[in-house]
Amino acid sequence: MGQQNSSWAFISAIGYRPLVQSGVGESDQMGDELPDWMTPQGAPWRVRKGPERLHENPWFALDDYHAIAPTGVDSRYFTLHFKNGAVGAIPLHDDGTITLVGQWRFPFGAYSWELPEGGVPPDEPALDGAKREMREEAGLEARDWRHILTMQLSNASTDEVANLYLATGLTPVAKDPDATEQLAVARVPLREALNAIAKGQITDALTVAALLRLHHMAVEGELGDALRQIVLRSSPSAPKEG
Repeated sequence: MGQQNSSWAFISAIGYRPLVQSGVGESDQMGDELPDWMTPQGAPWRVRKGPERLHENPWFALDDYHAIAPTGVDSRYFTLHFKNGAVGAIPLHDDGTITLVGQWRFPFGAYSWELPEGGVPPDEPALDGAKREMREEAGLEARDWRHILTMQLSNASTDEVANLYLATGLTPVAKDPDATEQLAVARVPLREALNAIAKGQITDALTVAALLRLHHMAVEGELGDALRQIVLRSSPSAPKEG
């Protein structure tokens, strides 16, 4: 996104929040030491004036900043501050299927198949929020949980951060969706879900990133042997038997 005198973008110097959130350790998110090419270059954004709160509701706030770009150019920035973080979970069954939920999404006016996911307030650990969303939306609890990914969802304009988890050892429980949610639940082979991503049929960002990350973990040997076999046996890249 090019920077003009009026821009929509994320100001890392003032809007940045560490990716480490409650329930997630820094080592889980940052991994090994960063390679040289990832060293930040140049100056960060600076704030001359602001923020001025332009709008606020129970879900997000819109702030106006007068800022100085890394190039030294005066710029005006508008940022969305989300009141909740985002969480999502992959409910992975022993047979290589996953549980997805389907619902209508208002901004696009489209039906979307997704992982169980939702918002988590600042005073709730991200893992607890993921457990709650999976229980409420998919009617599942899990014996084992693993944090697999942290994402900045739209860092040109918002400070929204998502934490994604892998859930295994699943047990069915009663669902409890929100009053506005009419959810369909489907148990889908992982292979089919990955193919749907490749075809642009599954487009929800958390779902796309989490499932691709799961496949990457299996390929790179980041899962135990049994779990790796479940994932690769159910993935499009798995060799055909016979």
